[in-house]
Amino acid sequence: MGEEELNDEDFTPEKQKEYLDKLILSLIDEGKDINEILDMPYHFVLEILHERNKPKKEKSLIAAFGG
Repeated sequence: MGEEELNDEDFTPEKQKEYLDKLILSLIDEGKDINEILDMPYHFVLEILHERNKPKKEKSLIAAFGG
């Protein structure tokens, strides 16, 4: 879908923890061992989170709105 606007609530420690929890669970679902995840540098995990939540660039306006 389109780009979502962030608000102050998205930057609370609770919301950031929620995002991180979802990322870790998705990595486990993809077959990554929990010990490998826990051994990853924190900055690297945040980079993965950032990459997964990047707004998608659509080729056309129709595609951007689900057409």
